[in-house]
Amino acid sequence: MPDRVVVGQVVKLQVQRNRLRTGDKYSLDHLSEVSALRLTPDGAIGFDGASWVIDCHHRAHPSAVPYKPERVLSIGFSSHYEYMWRMFEPIPFGAAGENLIVQTDRLIRLEDVKRGIRIESSTDTALIRTVAVAEPCVAFTRLVTGRPDARAADILEERNCLREGVRGFVMALDGIDNFDVSPGDRVSIPTG
Repeated sequence: MPDRVVVGQVVKLQVQRNRLRTGDKYSLDHLSEVSALRLTPDGAIGFDGASWVIDCHHRAHPSAVPYKPERVLSIGFSSHYEYMWRMFEPIPFGAAGENLIVQTDRLIRLEDVKRGIRIESSTDTALIRTVAVAEPCVAFTRLVTGRPDARAADILEERNCLREGVRGFVMALDGIDNFDVSPGDRVSIPTG
């Protein structure tokens, strides 16, 4: 197992009750912040203080989102929001729809996480081995740039700025069963 370095702590947890993108529109209406996130092989569910809320990428979600096991969890980083805020328009923290956001000062790229991400709770550890870049869609790029009616060709350069992990990362949860994530849990990545 490679050596690891802690990059930060979880500061926000959320689920998407339904898709954020419908056609060429992007809406934050279906985002729900939660106090805990349970990771299962089929996806994530969040606890909102009163009940469990299933994320739309979970296998059991009733919506029409196609189930893609390699995309059942998403992660973002506070430093990426700071980068987007400097480059574009201020958007709400968590607007990219990630399930968990980690507070860190460093920009995280695919080469940093391609050998996995480890989450350490107070009682357990989960190693997420399959990580890929969350590709920025045109609708999200319109939100970030504050240009809701821009043609895709007109925001290609801006969309390229959101690639390589700036938009976040998506993951499979193979081998992880009922792992609970809470704010304050530490996230680490391999060194070197």
